[in-house]
Amino acid sequence: MIEKALKAIWLNEGEITVYSELLTIWSSAASTIAARTKINKSTVRYICQWLVKKWLIFSIKKDTTFIYSPESPNRLYTLLKEDKRKLKEKEDNIEKTISYFENIKNKRTSLPEVTFYQWKEWLEKLYAKILEINKPIDSIEDNWEMVSAIPECVDFFISERKRKKIYNRVICPSKNTINVESIEDLRTVKTIDEKFFPFSWDIKICWDKVNIMSFIENNSVAISITDENIANNFRLIFNYMWSQIGDNK
Repeated sequence: MIEKALKAIWLNEGEITVYSELLTIWSSAASTIAARTKINKSTVRYICQWLVKKWLIFSIKKDTTFIYSPESPNRLYTLLKEDKRKLKEKEDNIEKTISYFENIKNKRTSLPEVTFYQWKEWLEKLYAKILEINKPIDSIEDNWEMVSAIPECVDFFISERKRKKIYNRVICPSKNTINVESIEDLRTVKTIDEKFFPFSWDIKICWDKVNIMSFIENNSVAISITDENIANNFRLIFNYMWSQIGDNK
């Protein structure tokens, strides 16, 4: 257990063996350590050199022989603090570097984030992500294909949207009986005659995201686009349609 813990920090198996042996005998030449640990003498010298660099042991030369002694095990705490300091320094440098590159980056080169979803389970996660944004939603919706494909997800989406007090504007075909205007459901609806608007996809515009979903013939697919400019243009289309449709009677 202790060997596993030491390997997880800075020491390999040979270093653990030599350092442990030195803690036991306190002070010794490489030849004595080699005899006690059954490790080749030249390998022991090499290991001791690394342990000196790691400040876990120190050496004193007597005549032509180096004598090695261990530092206190508390030195491991010092090494940990030093590693933390170096890590913090790296984090600070990375933050400065990212900030620098972000400032000089040509903003026009930033591409939209596009994700393709397939299968019902993935689409359910997509609807959950829309709710996480916690912003008003504008929807251009199909007839009732979504309800047929993922009825439990629709119920969850509506209840969570109401709980989070997320307002929803909806444009849909007149035969869509699911999306009914409701103060309680925080939903305003405008409908278009289906013969003029045989819409078969579900588009949801929320903050900087546009989600385009299809549930036709059990072939559930969706494209999620994250881009402020694209979302704003879809919102312009929605607002224009909204302004051109008369109020529902």
